[in-house]
Amino acid sequence: MEIETKIDKIDPKEVVNILKKNKAKFLGKFLFRRFVFNLEDKNGGDRFVRLRTDGKRTTLTYKHRIGNTLANTEEIETEVKDFDATAKILSEIIPGPLYQENRRTAYILDGVEITIDEWPKLPPIMEIEADSEEKVKETIARLGIKGRELGNIGWTKVYSMYGIDLQSFKVLKFEDDEDS
Repeated sequence: MEIETKIDKIDPKEVVNILKKNKAKFLGKFLFRRFVFNLEDKNGGDRFVRLRTDGKRTTLTYKHRIGNTLANTEEIETEVKDFDATAKILSEIIPGPLYQENRRTAYILDGVEITIDEWPKLPPIMEIEADSEEKVKETIARLGIKGRELGNIGWTKVYSMYGIDLQSFKVLKFEDDEDS
């Protein structure tokens, strides 16, 4: 089970300063490339397969999000060897993949993963992920991060909060990318 929350309306520089003050370990900056294959869910949940790479590690993940709690997402993930070959296989069996990119700055603090995610057309958004809802809430309180807690919602809902239909982009890249 994935247990996390998103927080928007953050000041990334302030967040980094707070993380450094609290001696969070910097894990790195990453550019993620992904294909998202949406799956039908007759019960109205958010269900999809994601193929994602940072250029070094590639994962294939099934996610099924139901409900409004921080622990509302079934997640099954495995590492795969070849991003392009796996994308081709999946494209043959699941129609209409969406290509997306995002940048991530990642930290870890007492076993809690804290990231600042940048997505095209959105302001930076923070994610806090832990092995319990209690740890997520304790970390938010400990760090005193200012922003708006969104809960464990998918990126489609985050985009809709900004008046953007994420599903309408077959390709979503940063404007400063050469191929945009």
